[in-house]
Amino acid sequence: MLGNKVVKATLFVSMIALVGLTLPLQASAECKLTATQDGSPLDIKAEAFDTPEAKQFLDTCKNPYIGNEAATKRGQKLFQLYSCTACHGGQAEGAVGPSLHGPNFKYAKNATNKGMFETIWHGTNGGMGAKGKGLMDPSDPENGLTPDEVLKIVAWVRTHSKTLTGNE
Repeated sequence: MLGNKVVKATLFVSMIALVGLTLPLQASAECKLTATQDGSPLDIKAEAFDTPEAKQFLDTCKNPYIGNEAATKRGQKLFQLYSCTACHGGQAEGAVGPSLHGPNFKYAKNATNKGMFETIWHGTNGGMGAKGKGLMDPSDPENGLTPDEVLKIVAWVRTHSKTLTGNE
C-alpha cells in the first residue's frame, strides 16, 4: 500500500515537472514568424534578437517598446532614415503606400505587432521590399534593420493609433 502511494506521488511529481518544462517551450513556440507574401516561415537567426527587448518579442510576439518614449523617438528617426516616408508619408499616414495607422490595413496581419514586424522584415507582394538585415541588400549582409530597430519603428507607428497597440 505504501509502495503504491510512493509510485503515484513520483508519477505526479514527474508530470508536474514535465508540464513545467513544456510550458516555456510552448510559449516561445507560439511566436512563429512568417512571411507576409506566402505565410512561409521566416528564417531569422536567434542571435539577431540581441537585446532583451528583442528576445522578449521572440518569446511572446509582444512589442515591449510600446509606450516607451525613447524607443518611439528612435523608431521615428529610423522610419525617416530608411525612406519609409517616401511611400507611407512623414507620419505613416499613407502616400503612395498605405497608411499604417489602422485599424484597416492592406495586410490584416499588420494589426498585430508580430504581423507588422513580419511585413517590415520580409516585405510584401505589393511593392515593399524587405528591410531586414541581410535581406534589404543581399550583396551586403550588414545592410538593413535589426529586429530591435524594427520593433522601435513599429512602436513609433503605433503612437498614431488611438485604440490599437498591436499587443492585443
